[in-house]
Amino acid sequence: MFRIVGRQASVLYFVLADLNKIDPMYQFSLDWYKLLFRKSIDDSKENMEADRNKSILNHHTSAVFNISARSLFEKHKLLLSLQMCVKLLISRGELNLEDWNFFL
Repeated sequence: MFRIVGRQASVLYFVLADLNKIDPMYQFSLDWYKLLFRKSIDDSKENMEADRNKSILNHHTSAVFNISARSLFEKHKLLLSLQMCVKLLISRGELNLEDWNFFL
């Protein structure tokens, strides 16, 4: 299950890293992201659920959106949420890449 946590965390990082293609001022460092991930792990300890990994995933995903959205223009926040959703679905195999490319 920890592989799933690591995979989702890496997908979310690359979503943030790709934001600089939209606007060059959107720069998120790997060091900042690692601190955010560690903080998500620590903060999710307070909110212990039956499944620890699921708690980390939920907390980290919301933390990535909430914290990174603060630095985005309003018009790009919806794009961030769409990219996060689509990339996570593709990484889980729940969204067919051909369908996504057709949509684009």
